[in-house]
Amino acid sequence: MYNEHSVPRIRGDQTWQERAACATAVDVARDPDLFFPATATLADEKRVALAERICSSCDVRKTCLEAAFECGDADGIRGGMTESERKAVRHRFELRCDPARVAVALSGRDVYLSGAERQELIRRAAMSGAPVDRMARVLKVSEAHVQKLFRRERRKSVGTHLGTPGAPQAALEAISA
Repeated sequence: MYNEHSVPRIRGDQTWQERAACATAVDVARDPDLFFPATATLADEKRVALAERICSSCDVRKTCLEAAFECGDADGIRGGMTESERKAVRHRFELRCDPARVAVALSGRDVYLSGAERQELIRRAAMSGAPVDRMARVLKVSEAHVQKLFRRERRKSVGTHLGTPGAPQAALEAISA
């Protein structure tokens, strides 16, 4: 069986939509706006329930939800969640720090990273000596900005060791220089 998260999806890749339950659902063919209810009427509540049932059987439900968060899609039902349900959990998505996603980005692939994942990528890249030009492409910033981020990260790393007993004098001097 296909594992929807065996490799993080490259930013902009929408091929997962072909495997979505809504792509072949008869109810969607009859009502193309099923996943976009307009009002809070009883009829729309039934449509929402039907859309959520379709999502519950979907193999790419998690990918759909992530795509909605990544692109800031606030309309309709995505990944089995209504607009208000997504709004309530979006902060958890932005706090996610998936080591597999960070590793894929560190290798140079263009994947969406949460704020926590971006910070971890910068930490790992700075400590491993990753190429500045590759990290600039992945982070979509200038090489000069990546160098600044790397310097900041290295300073933080040295700073965390200063509080330990017997911290090397050279590290103290490097910071004050």
